[in-house]
Amino acid sequence: MHAQRQRFNDVNAHANAILGWQQTYDQMSAGSAHTELTHLTAERFQIFRECLDKRVVQHGVAPARRFCLAIPTGLGRAGVFQGSNVEGAGVTLLHSGQEFFVHATQGMDLLAVSVDAERIEQLAEREFSAPELRRLNRVNRLNVSPQFLDAIRIQLQALVDNVLRGETLTEAQLEDLLLEHVLVLLEQVCQAGAGRSGNIAVSAYIVRQTHQMALARLDEPLSVLQICDELDVSRSTLQRSFLGVTGLRPVEYLRAMRLNAARQRLQCTRAEQFTVARVANDTGFTHLGHFAGAYRALFGEAPSVTGRVGPSVQENRSRR
Repeated sequence: MHAQRQRFNDVNAHANAILGWQQTYDQMSAGSAHTELTHLTAERFQIFRECLDKRVVQHGVAPARRFCLAIPTGLGRAGVFQGSNVEGAGVTLLHSGQEFFVHATQGMDLLAVSVDAERIEQLAEREFSAPELRRLNRVNRLNVSPQFLDAIRIQLQALVDNVLRGETLTEAQLEDLLLEHVLVLLEQVCQAGAGRSGNIAVSAYIVRQTHQMALARLDEPLSVLQICDELDVSRSTLQRSFLGVTGLRPVEYLRAMRLNAARQRLQCTRAEQFTVARVANDTGFTHLGHFAGAYRALFGEAPSVTGRVGPSVQENRSRR
């Protein structure tokens, strides 16, 4: 996995730095170029953000066996793609090996994502109806609300920023998070879950099975897509089941489970036996600051002040 933030004074050098893409950039407005590229590239996915301070023509071919999305990060027009305006609330789609031609405006700021086409197709077949799938295979542009797109954009950018800061998520974990965001985006357009009612007994069964799976793997947090694969249910079915039975989204429920396991571990051990950092790691929290924040939000206290079993060695010595 490769993550980097780079700056260039040549637009074609910028284009060549985006791994896996066959493309050329031609500068069309005067002056020395100053561009920025932030990218996270792994074997089966890629996220990159590019900022261009010049008008640029981009021509190339999308990577083979990839499904690609481009999201403008500014409010104004980002340019013209395949004859259509690329604007703040629009998402541009590119399919495997598809040729593209973009007239990027001066100051374009774009976030792009590519995921394994076969994997997203498998997930989409479970998520969407046949007519919805046919529609997605035909279109090259999706329109969603600006507020929703802002939320997705922020979450995608955070994935890259967290890796650049050294957060220790595996490629598989990052891929699942990215695929979830893509499915959520496509679902907003297709409205796959509209009007579907659930059976409460089935929902309760799904929640119970998920609970048991999570208990068996507390040190290895399950992603929503892992659960969907193991239970052979769609992401929207899983979401509806959890909301209907628990009032929480699956991610919230699973995080609360791990936090409760951490609290119980803290309460039944001594500090010299199990540090807060060790307990956090044992329950699947690799970032101590994130663990402490989530713990305080759920229990109203920091993990460091949770009552432990008996006096510590240090306290015993001070009493002598």
